[in-house]
Amino acid sequence: MLEKETYSSKIATIIRTMIRDGELQPGEPIKETVLGERLSVSRAPIREALQELAYEGIVTSEPQKGKRVRLLSDKDIVDSYTVGGILESVGVSDSLAKWTDGDSQELAEIVDEMRQRSKSAADTGALMELDDQFHSVLLRHCDNGRLVEMARLSCITISKVLGYKKWRTLFSPSDFCQRHEALARVVATRNAEVIARALREHYLEIGERMVR
Repeated sequence: MLEKETYSSKIATIIRTMIRDGELQPGEPIKETVLGERLSVSRAPIREALQELAYEGIVTSEPQKGKRVRLLSDKDIVDSYTVGGILESVGVSDSLAKWTDGDSQELAEIVDEMRQRSKSAADTGALMELDDQFHSVLLRHCDNGRLVEMARLSCITISKVLGYKKWRTLFSPSDFCQRHEALARVVATRNAEVIARALREHYLEIGERMVR
């Protein structure tokens, strides 16, 4: 049985994993009673977890229909990545005055780690975590918390949950590293216009590949 103090957060993580792994399919109803029996918990923490997932855009809720795994159209996907690129480009460009050589070095080290991990076909999960670290560093100096939150949620719900199986096949490990290495070089120039364009193109390419 899950420990009481971590009910909702652990349940949310479990449901994300179920969706990511295909145990719950896009458009499929989510039954609180079924989840409760499976996890040996009451409906209250499950309801809280589903509210969290609804906020993230992973679950939808409609009157008379209940809660379902979000079903994305091709336009939803491309629009989400377009918005993600725009928001991240704004967040990075507006905080360049705070960017340091140490930040650029950290990006380079993350890319080096990606390169090492890419040698193993079993390290897709590690590359995913490094991708998160890379983009977190890009936005670390942005003081607009809402922008940072929306920039991450606009894409992460697709790439890491709803569309994970497709996302992980979009690029070979070497291409994955090269794309991030190119971004790191661009950010090191501290040229706001060039950085903004590179980030928008980076995200748009992902969105377009996701719907092919």
